[in-house]
Amino acid sequence: MRDIADYEVKYKVEPCEQYQVKYRREKVISILKDYKHEVILEVGCGLEPLFLYFQDYKKMIVVEPAKSFITEAKKKLGGKNNNIFFINGMLEESVGRIKEIGDGLDYIIVGSLLHEVEEPEKLLRSIYEICSDKTVVHINVPNANSIHRLLAKEMGLIKDVHELSELQIEMQRHNVFDLTQLCEFVESYGFQVIDKGAYFPKLFSARQMEKMLDIGIVDETIFDGLNKMIRYLPEFGSEIYVQVKKKV
Repeated sequence: MRDIADYEVKYKVEPCEQYQVKYRREKVISILKDYKHEVILEVGCGLEPLFLYFQDYKKMIVVEPAKSFITEAKKKLGGKNNNIFFINGMLEESVGRIKEIGDGLDYIIVGSLLHEVEEPEKLLRSIYEICSDKTVVHINVPNANSIHRLLAKEMGLIKDVHELSELQIEMQRHNVFDLTQLCEFVESYGFQVIDKGAYFPKLFSARQMEKMLDIGIVDETIFDGLNKMIRYLPEFGSEIYVQVKKKV
């Protein structure tokens, strides 16, 4: 079982996570606009829920197991409702409540979560249960073939790009997917992939990048440039994503 309290504390100080969140969010929003999105479900809002950056919806449901993240999200609403519904709990335990609130989900965002849970198949089964034939699901995870992982392998620091790093173990993560594995995994649980890709190539580990930020070797403009370089390195971003629907 995941220790959510421990995760809450460590997530808030995870090195360079704010940049991963930034580029992840930018990718989600850019894709989301191309699909029907009147009723949205965000699975795992972290410290920066989507509603802070995207308001073009009729109803949004936020499912988040970390109580402090829910508390912070509600504070950021400033007392307004904005037709946002919060569920503090695991998605797998919240299926009934989600169905009550969000009958006819248009779009589901499963951001940086599938690799964290011990039994990702349970998560996918629950997502499948709440989907209609028209629901689009966006799933993103860290990329085993990220440039910094390939570099670590070629340096002899790891034997395989799918190995868990020290930081991933510390953050209670359980899997490292490449894009082929991610596609095969979601397809094995009744989904079809309608789009896929990667974003934010990074050259070094999160801790290395944090140190370089601290001493001024790099700054946000370099990170923005790296993110744009995905057009030249389409398979090697630090994170990958798939857009899926139920198989017909």
